[in-house]
Amino acid sequence: MTRILIVEDDPPTSAMVARLLSSKGYQTRVESNGAAALLAAHEDLPNLIVMDLQMPILTGQETIHALRDDERTAHIPVVVLSASSDDQTIAEAVSTGANVYLVKPPDIHALLAVVERLATLTPREADATT
Repeated sequence: MTRILIVEDDPPTSAMVARLLSSKGYQTRVESNGAAALLAAHEDLPNLIVMDLQMPILTGQETIHALRDDERTAHIPVVVLSASSDDQTIAEAVSTGANVYLVKPPDIHALLAVVERLATLTPREADATT
């Protein structure tokens, strides 16, 4: 089963994303901060991570950087789902290692399309998308 880690500190948003992805057959795990996300990523080695940028303890960008610096998690595709839509934030997230950047609230069809495309990549294919 395809495992997706959702990292979001806003409970309504994390619940909505988890419900949506679970309804499509994905196994989801929700964490509310970057530090917990790193632990979860090491425990579960998810196929995909959907992550906010503005979180407590470690920001999304700090978390992505840590994921990319660890050979065990470097290949996991990361979809940023953030309220920030300014070009600089998007560019920084992508340069840090995000594969895709979506602005909240996401278009459900766009989110599902991205998840379907990235969740099934092999580690080599995922590395090619960063």
